[in-house]
Amino acid sequence: MGKMVARGFLALCGVMALGLFAMAWFDQERLERVLGPVAPSPLAAATLRADLGGFFGAWAIGALLAAWRDDKQVALLPMLLLALAFAGRLYTYALTGDAAIVQPMVVEAVLAVLIGAARTRLG
Repeated sequence: MGKMVARGFLALCGVMALGLFAMAWFDQERLERVLGPVAPSPLAAATLRADLGGFFGAWAIGALLAAWRDDKQVALLPMLLLALAFAGRLYTYALTGDAAIVQPMVVEAVLAVLIGAARTRLG
């Protein structure tokens, strides 16, 4: 039962990341409403698609593949991506002290811990 829940959670994380990937690629107007002005030029829009889309695309692939293959090694990929995102936000928080950064840090930390817990149930 625990393995099924772990794989379901990873699949859910993968689908969520796939949705964020799609938003970065196909709905930058919505992304702008969430984050503020993000792509004032075609180069900025391309950078968002490449970097943000690449991040969420890799996270989605890692989580979905880990769930599908029941593979704890593959589950390290989304954990690593979340840890790197957390580190980047922590650095920005240290530089600016902006409290708005804390909420996404909490989400990333909780997801990384939950994926780590799910990973213990995988083969």
